[in-house]
Amino acid sequence: MNKAGMLVEKIYHDPVFADRIAPDMFPTSVSYAQGKFLSRAISRYAPQVVIELGFRYGISSLWIQSAAHPPRRHIIVDPYHHIPYPPKQSTIDDFIKKQKGVTLEDSMTSQEYLARVMQSGAKVDFMFIDASQWFDSVMTDMFFVSRVLRIRGVVIIRNLWNRPVRKAVMFYLKNLPYSLEGVAPWQEWVIKHVPVIGELFLRISVRSLGLCVLRLTGPDERISKHIWNHFIPF
Repeated sequence: MNKAGMLVEKIYHDPVFADRIAPDMFPTSVSYAQGKFLSRAISRYAPQVVIELGFRYGISSLWIQSAAHPPRRHIIVDPYHHIPYPPKQSTIDDFIKKQKGVTLEDSMTSQEYLARVMQSGAKVDFMFIDASQWFDSVMTDMFFVSRVLRIRGVVIIRNLWNRPVRKAVMFYLKNLPYSLEGVAPWQEWVIKHVPVIGELFLRISVRSLGLCVLRLTGPDERISKHIWNHFIPF
């Protein structure tokens, strides 16, 4: 276990220590099960470049850094991470900023930062989205994610219990070349093709963790094939 892992374990198992950092850290932050899943996903997919949208108290950032082989580059984007309540102690902020390859971008919104990445032509292996849960925000985040994510790249989205987030995910599953990881093929077919029931299946499939794992399986053929009126109801 590396230093990030030891720190995150102390936060979850020592309530007094966690409360000294921020009294409302939980349930605002990822649960222990979600964190473990995220750390294992980093180890499983072995991404070189990770962009994380949303920081708040930095718990998910610690989980990413706690992986057996942390990413070479880990960019965290959140201009509002201490709004409305800053932590009482900067324990996590200070630790994260000292980690090799980590950049904390707090001067731009997620959309502004991703637009710059898109313009630069750079590609990303792995994304974790835990930012604004407004429908238009998630839709816009995913618009840029779909343009900077490498083919076969992975994006994990938190808060699928919230309908605006879930509806945005449904649009991208139905209209762009994303596959849903961790479900049986027949379940994915139902989610993508059966009205109403599909969204219910999506909610059920992620209920235990509240995390959705999508993989970009190919290029956006709407562009290459000039399908300007493409739309599948979601």
